Amino acid sequence: MINIDTLPLSKVDGSVYRVILSRYPQINLFERVSSPQDWDILYAIEHLTNPRLRDEVGDIRLVRPEDRVYGDGASWIMAAFTHPPVDGRGGRFNLDFGVYYCSSDEEVAIAESWYHRARFLRESRIDDTIQEMRVVHAQLGPTTLHDVRQLIGHAIYHPDDYSEAQQLGHTLRDADSFGIHYQSVRCDGECFGILRPKVLSDAIHWRYLRYHYHQGSIIEVDSLDGNDRR
Repeated sequence: MINIDTLPLSKVDGSVYRVILSRYPQINLFERVSSPQDWDILYAIEHLTNPRLRDEVGDIRLVRPEDRVYGDGASWIMAAFTHPPVDGRGGRFNLDFGVYYCSSDEEVAIAESWYHRARFLRESRIDDTIQEMRVVHAQLGPTTLHDVRQLIGHAIYHPDDYSEAQQLGHTLRDADSFGIHYQSVRCDGECFGILRPKVLSDAIHWRYLRYHYHQGSIIEVDSLDGNDRR
C-alpha cells in the first residue's frame, strides 16, 4: 500500500493529447451552459423530452459541481469523467469512476490507445477491422499532480493487473488529488491520469486517425489528413 503523503508532487502546465473512438459523440449540452445553475436547469428541461440524454451525458453525479467544466470544448473533457468503465476491468487507476488519461506527447497517447484497442478487438474475437479514432488536444494546468514516475517496478505498473493501481487511484481521488503523473507502460514516455476536470480546458478535435487491425494486432496507423503515421 502506497502512502500518498510520501509521494512527490509534479507541477504541470501545457498541452496534452488523448485518443478516443471517433464515434463517441460530442455532448453539446456542456457547451451550452456556463455555470452549475444553468446546467441544472437545462438538464432538467431536456431530460423531459430527450430519453437519450442520460446515455450521452453519462452520470453527472460522478463529478462534483465545483469540479465541472462548461463552455467550448467541455464535452471532450467531461465525457471522460461521466462515463466510467463498463468492462469490469477498468482503467489503470480507476474502476467505478472516470479518469481523463492523456499525455503531453501525441505519440505516447497513440501508443496507449493502440494497445487497448487491440486488446479489446482480440477479446471480441475480431480478425480484421479498421477503426477510426479521434485525437483530442487540450490544455492541462497549471496544476500539481501526485508523481509516481519513480516507482517503476512497483505493482501499480503491472502490464495487465490494475488492482494495486486502482487502489492508489481511489485513495488519491478520496484525498481530492487532481491526478497522477506516471510512466507509460506501453512505450517510452509519460502520461497523466486526471481525476478532476477543472484543471483541463480548451479541448478541441485535433485530427482523425485510422487503426488497421489484423489478427490480434494494430498493424498500421494512418492520419486521415493524408499524413501517414506508421
